[in-house]
Amino acid sequence: MKKAEYDVLGMHCVSCSTAISKLLSKTKGVSDVEVILAESKVLVSYDETLVNDQKIVEQVGRLGYKAVEHKE
Repeated sequence: MKKAEYDVLGMHCVSCSTAISKLLSKTKGVSDVEVILAESKVLVSYDETLVNDQKIVEQVGRLGYKAVEHKE
């Protein structure tokens, strides 16, 4: 199980965060999603054999947002 953090550009309201959470939760291989609206972040736990970083970014992109893996 991998845990990854993504910065999400364009997420500015509760509706945005809810849509992202619902879509990622329905993605095969994703086991946990936590959206932190105030920080424009999404924390995702997923099975690397079923989904990868690129798929997570693509899913968020389908909703019109841009997700990039968080770099400290």
